[in-house]
Amino acid sequence: MKSGASSSGGKGSPVLKESKSFTIKAFNSESPEIHMMDIVASNGKFFIGNMTGSTCPENVQDCPTGNVTALQTTDTGRVYLDVVNKTQAVYVDLFSRLRFNPPAVKVMRKNAQNATFSLTQNPIPAPPAYSALIFSGVGRSTGYLACPVEKATGPFQVFVATGRLIEEGDSWVPGGDVSDCIGFDAFATDYTSPVPAAYQYV
Repeated sequence: MKSGASSSGGKGSPVLKESKSFTIKAFNSESPEIHMMDIVASNGKFFIGNMTGSTCPENVQDCPTGNVTALQTTDTGRVYLDVVNKTQAVYVDLFSRLRFNPPAVKVMRKNAQNATFSLTQNPIPAPPAYSALIFSGVGRSTGYLACPVEKATGPFQVFVATGRLIEEGDSWVPGGDVSDCIGFDAFATDYTSPVPAAYQYV
């Protein structure tokens, strides 16, 4: 396996996408350490300030670059990563972490919530036009939190700001203190590549 690059051998070509996809950025103009930074998939979770984690089999020719994290929504309120096989679902786990399924795993984890996600339309009028990715499936969701992986430093792991997390989640966040986390909105922009963003995310 190799990460985020085209393969030189084997057969196959990128699969054309069936629906529009998008990337997401953290929006909080009062917090320059995260404002307008990309939200990326890595190690089964989502981060701000990390590199996208992706792989492609050696026998696949012309792999997608895999260096961008892109997503797609469905009409049933679910979100999937923009990959070739369309099976990597995005969900919120019992500890309010935003996560994604490993490659080729179609069964959701116990207590995982993968609905309801939605995109609002153009929350800010100035170009470029952004939409906001909203999750309303767990408790009193009030947006998202970026929690430092180490005390007071990045990168930041992404959580959904549920009531349980805010009230009792010190042990759930990597730095051990929810008050160190930064609230933000997840703003989406179209990802215009005609092929999936990655073969699979890891």
